[in-house]
Amino acid sequence: MHEILDQLRTLIPIEGAMVSVVDPVTGRRKVVANVGYSASTETYLNSDEFHTEMIEPFSLPRRGSAVRLRDLPVDPLSLRCVAEHWLPAGLLEGALSALVTTDGRYVGFIDISTGDYAHPSDEATNVVGHLAPILANVVDPLQSARWLASTLAEDCVAVALQSDGDVIPLRGTLESGMLEPRSSLRPTVARLLSGNLGSAAFLWPTSDGGWYACRAFRCRDYFVVLAPKAVGGDHDLTKRELEILTLLIEGSSNAEIASKLWISTRTVRAHVEHILEKLAVPTRAAAVSRAMQDGLLLSPEVLADMDSRQRLAARLRGRSKR
Repeated sequence: MHEILDQLRTLIPIEGAMVSVVDPVTGRRKVVANVGYSASTETYLNSDEFHTEMIEPFSLPRRGSAVRLRDLPVDPLSLRCVAEHWLPAGLLEGALSALVTTDGRYVGFIDISTGDYAHPSDEATNVVGHLAPILANVVDPLQSARWLASTLAEDCVAVALQSDGDVIPLRGTLESGMLEPRSSLRPTVARLLSGNLGSAAFLWPTSDGGWYACRAFRCRDYFVVLAPKAVGGDHDLTKRELEILTLLIEGSSNAEIASKLWISTRTVRAHVEHILEKLAVPTRAAAVSRAMQDGLLLSPEVLADMDSRQRLAARLRGRSKR
């Protein structure tokens, strides 16, 4: 941003300038660059009052075009930013432009002030107006999520998850109900990306008994990209084999797996052999490596649900024997 402002100095004798962005969660404004403005002016320009006084009525309606003090339909001296901040500092003119993304989201503003009534010129004002959409994409916190989604496989659906609960489609359409309030998918993503992890891979059941191979990526400014992809027939692993593979990843022995799944160790060994065959790997360690690479990991929530069903089935079998 400082480099951009330095380049604008070839057109405008800048004496004060600020680029500010809007936090997508809190709505607060954060300074990206401040050149020449005092601390009190910086605080005011990032206030709700300045947004109400200048951005909302004069800048947002002129999307794609910067506004100068002499362009305003009101007396500039009636505005607090002019009377209390700019004029006392010798700042007589300037250009203000809202930063609006191509899909219409307001993400911040750029403000430039000069000590010369002749500046900025019409040409320079147009340059700032043309620059604003580019700057909007640069500072847009969702931009990194969109870029990441563009690198995924074509058959991946992708959404951006905000920490305030909003879900922003990036590509395709999620299965109905996947992220509804009662679903445990979103808490699963949050738990898997806790700490310093930047990404996670896991399996999630579809409504028709299949599986989604899900990948979650942490992006900047609170955004998480979730990309589920319907698992094809590459591995053809059964639910039981996925359970066992997940427990192998956790380091469980055959005996521990047998105890958790209410089956015999001989059955576990048979399933492990089938897993090695389907993944085309020679050892358990290689199977674990392949599973982690391909995201063939059941989340604890899915495992817990399957375990509760197995316990219920075991109790029912016990009753039928009696």
